[in-house]
Amino acid sequence: MNNNSFISELPTLMKKLISGEVILSSKIFDRFAGMTIAWGFFGNMWNQLYFTAAVRPSRHTFSVIRLARSFTVNFFDSGFDKELHYFGSISGYNEDKFCSGALHIDTAFLEHFSAPIIEARYLIECKVKDVHPIDAFQVGEQTDIMKFYPENDDYHIMLYGKIDTMVKRA
Repeated sequence: MNNNSFISELPTLMKKLISGEVILSSKIFDRFAGMTIAWGFFGNMWNQLYFTAAVRPSRHTFSVIRLARSFTVNFFDSGFDKELHYFGSISGYNEDKFCSGALHIDTAFLEHFSAPIIEARYLIECKVKDVHPIDAFQVGEQTDIMKFYPENDDYHIMLYGKIDTMVKRA
């Protein structure tokens, strides 16, 4: 998919992101990791297209991305609620979610993607170029933000991923 085609798909991709129809995935060695996300944004940075994902450092997928330095953003059509819930609620520290059979890695795309999921409609491969933790000091008095961190200081880390490859499946 070229940049102009991609840009024309942004409203659709943002709707899917906001509604939680997205799995962020990566791979280190022979182990895949993935988690459902609903927070992130697209942008232009250093004259290149970027996807920025918000990931808590306690998540298994974060530890994999940290080592791999790349991730795949998988956007799903409707009808995958059960699978998206599973990937968002089960920890990869406790089980290999891709071994459950809920969703499958597309081995035909592994040359250009870290962890592409067969069932996804759109695939976006990103190389991590920068990271920024949410600053608790800056967030501290903002109750509209603090409601997302009621129990601990597990503030998100923003992963700035330069978009390298984009695919829209028919």
